[in-house]
Amino acid sequence: MPEHSAASLVDLLDRVVHRGAVVRGDVVIALAGVELIRLDLRLLLIGIGSSR
Repeated sequence: MPEHSAASLVDLLDRVVHRGAVVRGDVVIALAGVELIRLDLRLLLIGIGSSR
């Protein structure tokens, strides 16, 4: 990965953590149309206590 791309990714992650973000997803494992396992995933990203 070029250095410019790495810096852009770091800047993007910094902005997301600074403002906060919620990531949500569902995972379902089924066999013959019957749900066997269901996972509901939620992730909260926030920055705490950093003043600029």
